[in-house]
Amino acid sequence: MKKFFSNILKVFKTYTYRDKLVSIFAVAVFLAMIVKMIVFPYGIFGFGDTSIYTEGLVSKNGIQNLNPLFVDYNEADREVSRLVFSGLMKYDPIKKAIVDDMAALSVNEDKTEYTFKLRNGLKWHDGKAVTIDDVYFTYHDLIMSEAFANEILKTNFAGVKIQKINANTIKFTLEKPNVFFISNFITGILPQHILDGVDPSEILQNEFNRNPIGTGPYMVVDPVEILKNRSQITLTRNPNYYEKLSEIEFMRFIVYPSMQDLLNEVNAVNGVVKVSGENLLDFVNNDRFELIPYKLPQYTAVFMNMDSKILKDNKKVRSALQKAVDKKAFIGDSLDKIRIDTPLLQLDDKEALYKPNVEEAQGALKDAGYSYHTDDTEKKGIRYNSAEEALELNMIVRLYEEGSYQSEEIKKLVKYLEDSWEKIGFSVQVEFLSLEDFNARIASRKYDLLLVGQNLGYNLDIYSYWHSTQANPLGQNLSNYKSFQVDSLIEDIRSIFDAQKRDERLKEFDRVVSEDIPAVFLYTPVYYYASDGKLTGLDMDNLVFPTDRFAEIGDWKFSK
Repeated sequence: MKKFFSNILKVFKTYTYRDKLVSIFAVAVFLAMIVKMIVFPYGIFGFGDTSIYTEGLVSKNGIQNLNPLFVDYNEADREVSRLVFSGLMKYDPIKKAIVDDMAALSVNEDKTEYTFKLRNGLKWHDGKAVTIDDVYFTYHDLIMSEAFANEILKTNFAGVKIQKINANTIKFTLEKPNVFFISNFITGILPQHILDGVDPSEILQNEFNRNPIGTGPYMVVDPVEILKNRSQITLTRNPNYYEKLSEIEFMRFIVYPSMQDLLNEVNAVNGVVKVSGENLLDFVNNDRFELIPYKLPQYTAVFMNMDSKILKDNKKVRSALQKAVDKKAFIGDSLDKIRIDTPLLQLDDKEALYKPNVEEAQGALKDAGYSYHTDDTEKKGIRYNSAEEALELNMIVRLYEEGSYQSEEIKKLVKYLEDSWEKIGFSVQVEFLSLEDFNARIASRKYDLLLVGQNLGYNLDIYSYWHSTQANPLGQNLSNYKSFQVDSLIEDIRSIFDAQKRDERLKEFDRVVSEDIPAVFLYTPVYYYASDGKLTGLDMDNLVFPTDRFAEIGDWKFSK
């Protein structure tokens, strides 16, 4: 070896100065490539690397918990978990339906028994076989436990009986039919051989949630890396996956605390999942990216507390609040909002459109007994009733980080609503609350008005949002709306499996709610996926959550 290097040195001495520089540069490049392959086997940032695809996400909390039973609390967790875990069923955006995944489903004629037969040969990422005991453990031992921390998921299985039929078959029996129940089986299944013995009340803090074992198309290579201004995780293809494997060998997610942080390092990513608002221009002006629009089944609304002293039993006041808001004027030519007038996003909204009318709003308040003071300058501009009680309402709003896109957007909306209502004689006291205080006030229902967004999920089930039994601290009936007629309609809707008949009930529900005015429905957002074109096969149509883009990940390929 010594003689070999000695001979090379003799030859090198015969080179001209220019030849020596070229040779040194060539050796340096070669060594750099070797180092790159050893230290960064998946590419330094993923840009231009033909084995890895890198997505940029925005989440102030980074990646925290990949357990599929709790990912609703953090979008970054949901994104990663969707590739690591799979459920008995899955949502198919192409069919716009929930279809078989890890198991084949059969439902009895009465629609009360859901029987699942597991696929053959299913394996966990660690090579262990998936068994029916894993399914029973996930639903019976965890989700249905009194100590389980996800109240919404636990409530969905209240009264359900679970029975293991044989080594690969399990049955869920409902007390009564529920057309929306099937969506619960999209939830990822957990491995009993790893989590057995863990107290359900403590599973949220278990180390498994940060370095999980699942059955999805990708598996965790290393735990989450926490860097200076971001966190990131790299996933590799699961060789034991039971369906078509993607051409993409590695998936990396880099999570930034803000969109601005992401934009500062935008060359490190191939795709950005949720672009909206003012950030659209940043990508429009970047020749590397194209924008793909998509909608989700969610909306923003002002919920009126039907137990509020002024709003309770005073439909004319609620009507005035609604008629004073010109949604079309607020949205203008915005590319990230579409106005709505109903919580039923599955209906054709054209039938529900109403026209704002300030004069009618003024008349409704006058008819409700609220008039202006003409002789008292201190009370000028605010309406009072005969008991000298001001037309004053409190509205709570979530406080976002100062300077963030959400903060600026919500401030603009609040200002517009305040101005619209104050023009007809309302005095609106707005409270911007931290997330913890905001949730506490929602639970206590201590507000007159609540500005918030809601996502209806895979089944568009309205029970949680409008049934009177959900007007409680744990429920999502944010208006405290109670109507025997609406309760009956919701229960009918849940039990009717014929689509046409169900639509008839939905339209009747929409008519009753529109007349009662428990909320002002404002708009549904439009988001954009920013793609650098490295990928083909990405489809953003008919999504319920952004993670549904992974439904066809087996067809993802690198552009040639």
